[in-house]
Amino acid sequence: MYQNPDKEYDELEDDFDSETEGAASDAFKIINCLAKPSAMIYKVQDLHSLIHQGHIDLNPAYQRDVVWSKTKQIGLIDSIFRNFYVPPVIFAVQRDDEGEEVRICIDGKQRLTSIHKFIDGLVNRDSQRKKSFWYTRSDNQKATRPEIPDFWKEKFANTPIVCVEYYNVASGTEREIFQRVQLGMSLTAAEKLQAISSPWVEWISDLEARHVRGGPNGRGLSEVLAWDTKRGREFQCLAQLVYCCNGLPERFLPTVQKLERWLSRVDKPLPTFKQQMDEVLTEFGLLATSPNFQQAFTQVDKQIAPVEFIYIGVLLHVLRHESQEAHVKAILSMRLHIRKQVHCIRNNTAVGKALWAFIDSVTVPLGLKVLDHENGHPMEIEPTSSANPQRDHEDRDEYRHHPSRV
Repeated sequence: MYQNPDKEYDELEDDFDSETEGAASDAFKIINCLAKPSAMIYKVQDLHSLIHQGHIDLNPAYQRDVVWSKTKQIGLIDSIFRNFYVPPVIFAVQRDDEGEEVRICIDGKQRLTSIHKFIDGLVNRDSQRKKSFWYTRSDNQKATRPEIPDFWKEKFANTPIVCVEYYNVASGTEREIFQRVQLGMSLTAAEKLQAISSPWVEWISDLEARHVRGGPNGRGLSEVLAWDTKRGREFQCLAQLVYCCNGLPERFLPTVQKLERWLSRVDKPLPTFKQQMDEVLTEFGLLATSPNFQQAFTQVDKQIAPVEFIYIGVLLHVLRHESQEAHVKAILSMRLHIRKQVHCIRNNTAVGKALWAFIDSVTVPLGLKVLDHENGHPMEIEPTSSANPQRDHEDRDEYRHHPSRV
């Protein structure tokens, strides 16, 4: 079906059309129904306890980061105190490996996080008199932080919150509920990619957790590099990096539309490719945290553009048999080179082609050539010799492998 690229695509309307096209014209039928959810009422203090006990999961892979400002969090607390309407929280109830029920938060993360922070003393209740009062305070804060009276603390703790619970739904269904609830709201393109259910999304989410949000000594790439990691951007950049590497030897440009189709594939990533991406991101983290190599990320511009993050990863994958010194020189040269080529470093066709051209220029057969950032002339980087030339050849053949397409 043709879709006008300038028109907003309504996935709900398309789903409905698909269901009715195959049905008899004279029959009305609803197919693929979910089990009817249960409407439950929990006290605020019960929800807080479940979060602390690990029985509520606020961070499934498809969920957004905490994006509410302190002002908005205080506003929710005020609504609860003053009996204003608070929308229901939506849970998918599953059992963990030990048979315990875990409530996975599909919708309501921002609300539950605000409640959690307020009771733990991390957010104050700003009254209409513009004076802050605190639910919890430590001994050394008692002199500086007025405490909410016990009567009002008990009233808040016993306030009922409506929760809608789905039982035993598949992970893909969780994501679909999330998408449908968020549809038409301010969900970014990057966050929608995280909501896709596939082996590739699960794997890339794991890479993000280990290398971007975590890393050596607990310092991931989101912490050691200055780049945009808001609202799913780190997942999107990482997925684009993996997409480009997986497509080699083709020079794919990672648009959101292409990425969405690619992430939806049902085949699993090959173990050898997964290992290569692990090694690339480990090397990325080591270079970014080592004082001896940080000049690649700080000498040009401390702010790393998202498109630079993508192609630095691709460059490290292509040069994975070379030394760390070669990696640093190549990264620094690429960042200098692209600033000479374009005025605005954004993830578009022109910048993508320019970065692919640079990567091609450093992979010549007789050695690596990059631009000397001091005089603009090519300089040689000696390839690292391998203890096993045959293995090198096999790895390169593997890297040139054409993956299956969806």
